Amino acid sequence: MNTELRRIISDFQEKVEEANGLLKKYLETDEPHNWGPPIEQVGMLGGKHKYFFHGVGCMVHISKMDIIDFDYGANGRIDGFDEWRLCGFISTRRKKYPNVQESDIKQWLREAIEAKEIKKSDSREYGNLYYFVQNT
Repeated sequence: MNTELRRIISDFQEKVEEANGLLKKYLETDEPHNWGPPIEQVGMLGGKHKYFFHGVGCMVHISKMDIIDFDYGANGRIDGFDEWRLCGFISTRRKKYPNVQESDIKQWLREAIEAKEIKKSDSREYGNLYYFVQNT
């Protein structure tokens, strides 16, 4: 796998883990992916982190400049990724990834799929998410 793609995916997954940790802590639940009353769709975590649940995912403002948007996988998995989310992730982190373009992400993901390093979820509901093959 392209080393830059692996680094981007790893950084993305770390931020998702951080965001999901904030949701668990402040919403006082081990399963934020099962949100619903009494948990509001939109709100604040600890008075300083905005969140917004959408479809099967959530957007969390970890800080004013650090926003992560992710989808949950089956049973609340948080290690999934897709082209759209990775492209959005690097677009807000240009200092860290100054030379990476969306076209690079697309190409690297295609190569990783062809090399069978990543694959899509088998689930219909979560079918847009990719996972490392060793984690499926």
